[in-house]
Amino acid sequence: MGWRDQAALGAGLALLVSPFLHWLRRGPGHTLSGRDMIDTLVAIGNSVPGLSAARLAVVWYLVPAGGAAVWIAIGADRFRRTTALGAAAVALVAVGGFARLAGFGALGPGAAVAGLAAATLLTTQVRR
Repeated sequence: MGWRDQAALGAGLALLVSPFLHWLRRGPGHTLSGRDMIDTLVAIGNSVPGLSAARLAVVWYLVPAGGAAVWIAIGADRFRRTTALGAAAVALVAVGGFARLAGFGALGPGAAVAGLAAATLLTTQVRR
């Protein structure tokens, strides 16, 4: 197993862990997680064009699923890159959605971990 695969495994683990960290460090909803956090942000009038609260919740729940999929796909050469890029895209959409809802400065460690994991997957799996 090369360093790229090891980095992808670490990024997959980071995506798995990110929902258990606070995605917001301040402001409304910062003590909540998942659907409750999104509903609170939307209830105060924030919105993301093209993403309803339900869609953003689904994307947020897909972040750890993408991390698990990366772990599974590391053993399969055929789907490794596609899975890693898909997980990175989902994580970036989730981080971007929360940045739009709460402001980039309000993002917490969960969003930072997911964003760094997505960047790691992009940089290690795009070129092989």
